Amino acid sequence: MAVFEDPFAGKRGTYQFTMSHLEHGVLFRDEEDYVYGVNSLAIGTLKYSVSLLGYTLMSNHFHLLLSGTYTECENYFHFMLRRLIRLLSKKYGVKGLIKADTFNVTAVLDRQTFVNELAYLLRNAYRARLASPHSYRWSSADVYFNPFREQVHGISFCTLTQEQKRVILRSHENVPGNWEHANGCILNRFFVDYQKAEKILEDSVSLFDKLRLYDLESAVKMAHGLAESMRFSDSQLQEKIALICRKEYHVESVHQLDRKSLFLLARSLSRRFAATKSQLRRLLGLTDDMLDKIL
Repeated sequence: MAVFEDPFAGKRGTYQFTMSHLEHGVLFRDEEDYVYGVNSLAIGTLKYSVSLLGYTLMSNHFHLLLSGTYTECENYFHFMLRRLIRLLSKKYGVKGLIKADTFNVTAVLDRQTFVNELAYLLRNAYRARLASPHSYRWSSADVYFNPFREQVHGISFCTLTQEQKRVILRSHENVPGNWEHANGCILNRFFVDYQKAEKILEDSVSLFDKLRLYDLESAVKMAHGLAESMRFSDSQLQEKIALICRKEYHVESVHQLDRKSLFLLARSLSRRFAATKSQLRRLLGLTDDMLDKIL
């Protein structure tokens, strides 16, 4: 990553941190992993002097919109990376997948850029054809300009024992007793600074206008230096792979396929679902040399 020159010169500012898309694996494989990711974001807000203004967790990358000094924001981002490295190592035995320097930072210097960045962040699930921005569970979309957010009740942490908290959070961090969780996932309104975000946005119309604009993609992607656009997300392809394995190869996972069947599956995914080489590397564990011969 190129050296980032902080335009706020050590004072508090607003930044979007984007973890680079993984080329050879995924971060979040199931609901439990996503819950761990959300709870990690929440715990981080207690450890660092930052305001989390927005986030989106995708299967192979994530976006954070943060307010604070650059040093604190970067420390928070790396805290998230360390938690994910620990998850991948302990749960899946995967090491070396996440590189500490593979991320992009954009400074948010004005209100319009803030609107663009937040809308772009929230549109990720829609672009991947997973869900609408407001129905995607693993983002902060549900808290902005939502008068009903306080009516969503979870289980208060003050009713739990220390051991129960540790099991849910996979951390010894002591979260505030008034925080609530639903199915183990801390509710966004307790750790996302939606009030600060709403103050910057000024009204819901500008945000919703940006959420529906297709031409927003190219403008923000140019600012981030991004060019990837997937027809199907990793999560969607994982579901299709599982279905094909059961129906066509009569096995439960790709790990049970022989080499020839694995190559045939890769070719099928490329042709039927426009799976990219990077997706096939991540999801099937194939190398570039193998893919060049197959495709």
